[in-house]
Amino acid sequence: MEIYIVALVLLSALCHACWNYLSKASNSPQLFLAWIAMASISISATVFLTLRPMIPSSIWLYIIASAIVHFVYLVSLSQAYAAGEISYVYPITRSAPGLIPIFAILFLGEKISFQGVIGIFCTLVSVYLLIRPEGLHSIHNFMDYLKKPEFFWSFSTLATVVAYSIIDKKGMAEFYGQVGDSKIMNALVYLLAESFLSSVLYVSYIVYRFPWKEIITIGRNSAKRIFVSTFLKISSYSLILYVLMTQPVSYISAIRQFSVIFVILLGGLSLGESQLKLRLISASTMIAGIFLIATAT
Repeated sequence: MEIYIVALVLLSALCHACWNYLSKASNSPQLFLAWIAMASISISATVFLTLRPMIPSSIWLYIIASAIVHFVYLVSLSQAYAAGEISYVYPITRSAPGLIPIFAILFLGEKISFQGVIGIFCTLVSVYLLIRPEGLHSIHNFMDYLKKPEFFWSFSTLATVVAYSIIDKKGMAEFYGQVGDSKIMNALVYLLAESFLSSVLYVSYIVYRFPWKEIITIGRNSAKRIFVSTFLKISSYSLILYVLMTQPVSYISAIRQFSVIFVILLGGLSLGESQLKLRLISASTMIAGIFLIATAT
């Protein structure tokens, strides 16, 4: 793999880390994410009206199911950012690639090599390192820890990532089997359709739950950050799509997990969050585990 490809993937990881950091650093992560969702609705609608892609009716079932799960993901992520430190929340949510193989074995009948098993173990160890300092000293402490909102919402977000990843894997496989176009183009069409529906659901939820005046105030006061975050989010995915045109998915997904390192550094150094060294060790263990899974044969 050429150096510039690695640089593009790391840039994608940095973009992903930065827009999540900006969401956490905002006055209201819930409303900040809602404005990003509004931008996603506009972009998705514009692209669909321009390209008018054909999506088989059977694929819409996967897209709708994924959109509902993504809606729950957005609610959980915004609540997690409001309740806890991003250097705690983000690594847990990004551990999904190391845990998805477990569910793929259970629900999709897939098999995994010994190297993959070691990778899953490393991922589990990384999550353990994240929650141990506060929650696993004793059964009593652990039960109290389970009641903390940052724990509940972080693992709720993780559960939704695992769920929509499995749905999308089956949906994309069937989509490509029926249409047969470029996998990258199929992925883009699928993503835009899902993003539109999940964003509409999330914005509707926010409008129902929060006063309109408060929503407008956040949009006005954070306009520049919202614009930058939307740009970073689009850039992150666009860079990955470009790289995937020529490079193996396994290596790309492993390198992109460096976004966890970037987030922990941003949270620790910029927001003054706790346990920087331990969380960096946890993130490194997670990246190693996901690399082992991604490169397992």
